[in-house]
Amino acid sequence: MGHFIFVYGTLRHNERNHGLLKDSTLISQQAWTAGRLIDTGHDYPALLLDSDELVYGEIYEVDDGVLAKVDELEGYTGHPENDHYQRTERVVFSDFGEFNALLYYYPKEVENAPEVPYGDWRLKTLLDKKETPLYFAYGSCMDHERIDQAGMLDQFRTVGMGLLKNHEVRFTVHSHDGGRADIVEAHEHGVEGIVYEISEQAMDYLYEREGVYIGKYRPAVIDVEIQDQIKPMLTFIVKEKLDEIAPPDHYLNEIIRGGRPHLTESYLRKIEQRVNSLRVGE
Repeated sequence: MGHFIFVYGTLRHNERNHGLLKDSTLISQQAWTAGRLIDTGHDYPALLLDSDELVYGEIYEVDDGVLAKVDELEGYTGHPENDHYQRTERVVFSDFGEFNALLYYYPKEVENAPEVPYGDWRLKTLLDKKETPLYFAYGSCMDHERIDQAGMLDQFRTVGMGLLKNHEVRFTVHSHDGGRADIVEAHEHGVEGIVYEISEQAMDYLYEREGVYIGKYRPAVIDVEIQDQIKPMLTFIVKEKLDEIAPPDHYLNEIIRGGRPHLTESYLRKIEQRVNSLRVGE
């Protein structure tokens, strides 16, 4: 029998216990549910169900055997007095829709435990590394003109074109003059973008520019193919996705102008065609 399971900590991709899920079916890489994620201080997080904040993770479909192994890892027996984590079924959201998924949570607060920033353990582990992470730009941040106007161009070093598989660019942010770019999960699609090495100052600039502090975009970790390698990278994803609307000319021009030195012409034409189809529908 199959079970949907939502994982948010060491079972996620590239985390140390992910091997338990290596033969299970990935449903969504960027899923979320209500709750609060805390750092236990023991190199793993815990989910608390006492908040309507958002916790990010992945959804897998697992069989009975894998579920039993995850139960063992999480210290779940079905007897609350003996359990480390408890297990329940909750609504989990994704770009593919809603799922009723099993998840493991802490039944009580942990004293003095700090919250995991942005509810994303994989983001925390990436940012805790000594070096600043690679950054994947897929929208107007590919255009160097605006970065240069901000006096930050010397804080970005172009590495080359990256490919994010099973995602698609859509214009789900509504601004006063039209849409802005987002990435959503979509099977058999791919997003081309520019990979940068960035400084700490560049990260601060991007958090401000992308509206992270006002809840517009959120920092996230994605796995990007570059130079025949898959590497985890920082990017920014829209938190509250709305129906697509066409972006203004100046924004589309920034994407095309910024992408043209590195991205394929066929991909840039697809972006233009998507925008034109949105304009026809308006």
